[in-house]
Amino acid sequence: MYKHIVFWKLKGNSKSRKDLCEQVKLKLDSLPMKIPEIIEYETAINIGNYDASFFDISLISSFKDEVDFWKYTKYPEHDEVVNFIKSIQDTEQIVDYETNVKI
Repeated sequence: MYKHIVFWKLKGNSKSRKDLCEQVKLKLDSLPMKIPEIIEYETAINIGNYDASFFDISLISSFKDEVDFWKYTKYPEHDEVVNFIKSIQDTEQIVDYETNVKI
């Protein structure tokens, strides 16, 4: 299984970031219905509020293999969401890895 994990820190103050997080989550959550290569897809808005440097929103996704991951990245719906996030993000961190779990 191929895992793709992304964390975003968005631009703006806490109020505007909260609103943007809701928009990003809504857009991301629509993708599994449109892209059959997605096996698992979890998005979350950070709720931590203690003294640390937090990212605002995360995505944890799973694909059968790297080939299916790259297919996912070619859908116009994916590109539309990516372009929106790029327009409002301050920072992005990505981790991709393979597991021994077989589908």
